[in-house]
Amino acid sequence: MIATGPRIGYTGAQLPKALYKHLHSSYIANTMTPETLYRLAPPLLVLQFLAFGWSVSREIHAADADRQIVIPLPDVINIMSLFATVGCLIVLPITTESYFWLSRIVLGCAYVLIAFHPITIAAHYGLWKRKGKSKEVTDGARSPYVSREELITSLLSVLITVLVAAYIGKH
Repeated sequence: MIATGPRIGYTGAQLPKALYKHLHSSYIANTMTPETLYRLAPPLLVLQFLAFGWSVSREIHAADADRQIVIPLPDVINIMSLFATVGCLIVLPITTESYFWLSRIVLGCAYVLIAFHPITIAAHYGLWKRKGKSKEVTDGARSPYVSREELITSLLSVLITVLVAAYIGKH
């Protein structure tokens, strides 16, 4: 027989009290401390830098002589998120003491945006279309800066980010 340690059992009436600290929103809100923010910020910054670095590297290596190099919309959103992350999670805590609520909002929003980044980049390169790339422009006209799929996924990511910001700000 294998010993499994002390046995913990709950009756039906005790279970909600045992789970209270895991389910109650006031307890969860109080667990977010500045130390937690400091632990979550570096991986986020690494992800943001890697996403932007990969995209820049790809654009440089895929550049044709006739094609203009542009920064895609998902990378513009990522850069803005990167600046907000550095400003609100590094610079603001160094210079002031009243940063905690804003830092929580920016951290949550930046993680949502970096989670949507691969989806919006895939839309930028036309990977969501069945036929691959859209019609090639043959008469010298420029292709649009943002495709329809890229615009939809970018707007969806920004909309969800705004909802996350409102939720974090309220709780």
